[in-house]
Parts: sequence; structure tokens; C-alpha cells
Amino acid sequence: MILGKMLDIKKGEIITVVGAGGKTSFINYFAKYYKDKFKVLLTTTTKIYAPTDECYKDIYLTDNKNLLDICSTNSPIHVSNNIVVYGKRINEENKIIGLDFKELDLITPRFDITFIEGDGSKRKKLKGWNKLEPVVYTNTTQTIGIIDITSLGMDINEENIHRLNEFKKITYKSEGIINIFDIKNIVLNPNGLFKYAKGKKILFINKVENIYYEDLAKKLIDIIKNENIDISIFYGSIKENIFKY
Repeated sequence: MILGKMLDIKKGEIITVVGAGGKTSFINYFAKYYKDKFKVLLTTTTKIYAPTDECYKDIYLTDNKNLLDICSTNSPIHVSNNIVVYGKRINEENKIIGLDFKELDLITPRFDITFIEGDGSKRKKLKGWNKLEPVVYTNTTQTIGIIDITSLGMDINEENIHRLNEFKKITYKSEGIINIFDIKNIVLNPNGLFKYAKGKKILFINKVENIYYEDLAKKLIDIIKNENIDISIFYGSIKENIFKY
């Protein structure tokens, strides 16, 4: 029931996921959750590691092919698990290079719902955003921002934070440790998590797996809602299958 309330998925939804600390896991979880109801497209506007899960054996790469042919109604695309992964090519890092907006315009109408990873974080728990990030597709109906609650208390340094200089601008802080108000600034700063958001805005606070982090998550939610009531907020753990609000 909580999952249904969280995304309120309808046919035609295009969901872009941004942030750090669980984007790929979030997309994988929900793609599998909805695959029995919908034909699901999984792609990116940046780069993602090529999936190894058996559910994602239908991977289509558009380089050296005519995209119009691939996307035509007569294209013999075989979907064995009701989930298809699309990208341009796989690079030397085993990452799928994502699609541009024109390509998404052609591909997304062929699917019931689309999940797009619109952000890169170098597998770090926090990040700042440059002028071109995140890359949110124009027709996105829901923008999901992911925050890792276990980032609280981390040192502000290159090891922990992707695009450190941009992060410092967003949080108005150049040193020390991450506190709850820094996370609030990441979420609410106009140049932060929801900078280019389209459609409904949803925040998911991830890795809330014990009472300590649940208390922190609730405190963070209160602080955010005191300044912004337009963002729907949920918390829990993708890994532990916990979703609350």
C-alpha cells in the first residue's frame, strides 16, 4: 500500500530519479515491482552500469542502428521479462551511455512506464550539481530525489562527496561534518536536488534501517516541510524493503 501511495503509478508515467545513495537500487526495485502490470523501459540520460540481473537481459543499444527502425511498430523487439533496457552503447567502464531527449521522444511511447536515471554520483553518498545536472527529460511526470540518511556525520571531503565544490555552494559550508541542515539545503536549494525537476516532486530518504536513523529521517522531514510543502516525502530502505511516510 505504501508503495502505491509513493509513486501512484499510472500508464504513461515517465519517472526520472536523481541524487545519490541508492538511485540504481531504487529504479531496479520499482521496475521489478511494476513489471507484472506494465511494459517497463529502463534507461538513463547520463551513464549507468550495465545491469547483470536476469530481469534485464533485454538490453538494446542504438549505436550503428537506425533508431526509427528500432522504435517502429513493426520492430521485432522481444521482451522476455516485461523490462527493456535502452542505451546508445556500453563503454570501457561497462557503463551504458544514455539517450538524448529526441531519442527518448521516440522510445518512451512504446512503453507503459519509463524509469530514467538522470544523475551520476560516482557511487558516493552525496553530491553537488554542475550547470548541466541533473539531466531531467522534458516529459518527466515525476522526479524522484534520493538522499542517503547515513551520510549524516560524514566529513565534507572529496572521498565522500561527488563534485565537492558545487556541494559547498549548495550547503553554504566548506568544511566540517554533514548535519541535518546541510541535507535540508541539498533538498531545497534551487541549485540542489530538484534543480531541474519536472512533474511531481518526491523525496525518498534511503537506508533508514533502525530507530536512530528513523528519528533523524522524521526530524529532517519536519525541517523540510516547515519550508516547503510541495515535495512528497517518504523514507525507508530499498535493501530491507521498508517504505514509510
